[in-house]
Amino acid sequence: MKFYVPRVLERHLKPAKDALNSFPWRLATILYTLSWGWSLLRPNTLYWDDWAFIYGQPKSYLNQIFVDTGLPPWRAIIDQELIAIGYWTIPLLTFFMFFGSGICIFLILKTVSLISETQNKFITLLFLLLPINHSRIALVLFGYTTSYFIFFLAWLLLTRSKKFSSFLIALILFFWSFMTHSFLFFYALPALHFVAMQYSEWKINPRKLKSMVSALCLFSLPIFYYILRSFFWYPKPEWDGYHSITFGGTKKGIAFGAYGIVAIGLLGFLYSRLKSLNKSLIVIFVGWLIFAWGLLPYFANGRLPNFVSVFAFRSDWGGRHIMLSPLGVALMLGGVLGIMPKHLKKTVTIVSLAICLAINLFFGSQFYIDSIKKEKLTELFVNAVSTQKIDRDSEIYFLDSTKIFNGRFSTYRDPELRNKLIIAKVGVKSITGKTSCENMPNAVEVELKTNKFYVAALLSRDLGLYFEINKC
Repeated sequence: MKFYVPRVLERHLKPAKDALNSFPWRLATILYTLSWGWSLLRPNTLYWDDWAFIYGQPKSYLNQIFVDTGLPPWRAIIDQELIAIGYWTIPLLTFFMFFGSGICIFLILKTVSLISETQNKFITLLFLLLPINHSRIALVLFGYTTSYFIFFLAWLLLTRSKKFSSFLIALILFFWSFMTHSFLFFYALPALHFVAMQYSEWKINPRKLKSMVSALCLFSLPIFYYILRSFFWYPKPEWDGYHSITFGGTKKGIAFGAYGIVAIGLLGFLYSRLKSLNKSLIVIFVGWLIFAWGLLPYFANGRLPNFVSVFAFRSDWGGRHIMLSPLGVALMLGGVLGIMPKHLKKTVTIVSLAICLAINLFFGSQFYIDSIKKEKLTELFVNAVSTQKIDRDSEIYFLDSTKIFNGRFSTYRDPELRNKLIIAKVGVKSITGKTSCENMPNAVEVELKTNKFYVAALLSRDLGLYFEINKC
């Protein structure tokens, strides 16, 4: 009797265990930790809008702000409880949830016959390592992380289990993930995947009521969410339009997808003239469609103003607008691997992963230095007051000439600058980094400079920061 529970658990876990046997655990864990583990080195750091919506605010303030914009009332319930425990909880969970999403993708792609085992491993590693959405480090964006993880978990349950309880849990998780509205668009992928998997059963038994009802429930879910939002969590007047769709933006998003379709179609035609049509060409094509579809809501909403912004190296905090692109990009590169000559596949794999790792190491080091820089900035403000270079009557124009030390070359927003002064116990009339001296003739220009090169600053953790203060 004492062995009964373990045997039951083993029997239920065996399918998942068997499916994960081929998952590249060691390589994925090492490369993922090197790429994203930097967020755990200084996990109590606040970034970007954390200073506006979390620092010094009541516990419920963050969730209320999101509800005011038209997001559901559960948007930041978990976030605010974690923040109350400690800032570090969110970077830690973010680290594991993104890795968990990669495991989900690996298992989901096992149900796709077009993708080989080798391609699946490569696609999953890319999905985990692509240098996309470094914005995840901001505490205020943990809702995006939550939506991301539970969405792929729901997709996994939908496609890997035939139990009604799993289907019901998947629907609940999908509905929960809609608190990030771009997932209302991306939801088309698991829904179509489910229909494709059920198609063979429908051909055998066209009147199979259970599958038809399941499909109807699945496709009705976004409509149900939209109806509830219209009645219960619609945006306040000042936020009306924050989640709206624009005609011009939608047109750009569709054009972006169309250009890629034409380009891939031409390449596919040329390739098929030389060789027989390869399944991997279909994977590339589908990858592009998924890539473009994941970007469409951000084009439609105006968050991506042009095509260049999709690939911006100095993306500031815009990485959150391409958060749905890793799957499409990974599929495209996985398709490319499939059409490569056999003797080049290993080289392509190593080079691709090495490039991702190198970029992530650089950006990761930026965020690490940025965390140190924020502390040094507070000290510099204290010193500036003690030497009477700024005083209570000062209007400060803050110019940051050390953005190479900022994560993804981001800009410090005014709420962060104001709170830095509060922490330093420095009282001034105002501070801003939005304008210029030309617009503030009576202000004091405080320019942040450094006398250190990047590598030297990283290795020594001495950023060589100093203020150059002049009248405008």
